[in-house]
Amino acid sequence: MSWRKIRPLILAFLAAFLVICVTGLGVANTENEIQIFKMGTDVTVPAREVLTEVVAVGGNVTILDEAQVTNDAVAIGGDVVLKPNASVGGDAVAIGGQIIKEEGAIVDGSEVVMFSNAKVLFDRFGLFGTLYLTNALFSLISLMVVFAFGVFLLLLLPGHIQTITATMHQHPFKSGMYGLGGIVAITLFIALFAGSVFGFLLIPIANLAFLVAGLLGAIATGLWIGKKILSRSDKALIPFLVGMLVLAIISLIPIAGGLMILMLNLFGFGAVLLSRVGTVQPETIQKRFDQLEGTAQPSGT
Repeated sequence: MSWRKIRPLILAFLAAFLVICVTGLGVANTENEIQIFKMGTDVTVPAREVLTEVVAVGGNVTILDEAQVTNDAVAIGGDVVLKPNASVGGDAVAIGGQIIKEEGAIVDGSEVVMFSNAKVLFDRFGLFGTLYLTNALFSLISLMVVFAFGVFLLLLLPGHIQTITATMHQHPFKSGMYGLGGIVAITLFIALFAGSVFGFLLIPIANLAFLVAGLLGAIATGLWIGKKILSRSDKALIPFLVGMLVLAIISLIPIAGGLMILMLNLFGFGAVLLSRVGTVQPETIQKRFDQLEGTAQPSGT
């Protein structure tokens, strides 16, 4: 199928998605169950009506007089408001909002309120703006943690970090393959042994090893980027600082920034595995993909 035939389908899909995001979506099935899900707008249950479940993302859920929601009522970035004698048969959940019950209103399940103070952010920046700010803040905090550990490890184990960075530089394709293989391996391990005694003992250890390897890979990634920019620097701390600043700037790019950092860290994680946590020099690793890895020279080791 040619691109000219595919392009209208893609544009139609994107248009439909945008319409759903802006106007919301209501879904009703044929078994007298009515479920409503809307994004970017409020959900109102008419008086004395019975609905199965209602969800509003970026809006309020308002249940008018004597109306019923037989299952859950959920508002993300808004309030769940129950007017007089309204009822919720399941849970009432407000994330970034509050649960407001007027006289005679009943919630049979749990009343869950999370991040109620975040409603100010939702009101000011909207749903997607708040999600972006939250993601950017989380990314920056994560990079600060990586930076703190990186400075410590560059002072304590400079040779190991430099070796991982050089492996990432000289064997990029193989590092990426090792990164993918490592993620697949840990996922399969957890899926196969979850719930067993063997898994109960070893899964926490495997997760800890994965976390440590990921941290080392993130540190090596920051150093690798810094060395690309400051190729003439013989030190490690200054290039590492520059690399982390570049990653911090990239993290501020909506969606694409997070994907770029994830991809870069995948190569760093693979380099950790390929170099046996920095104990195997990259020059001794056989190049089986010469045409893909090129003829890169050692990177400041």
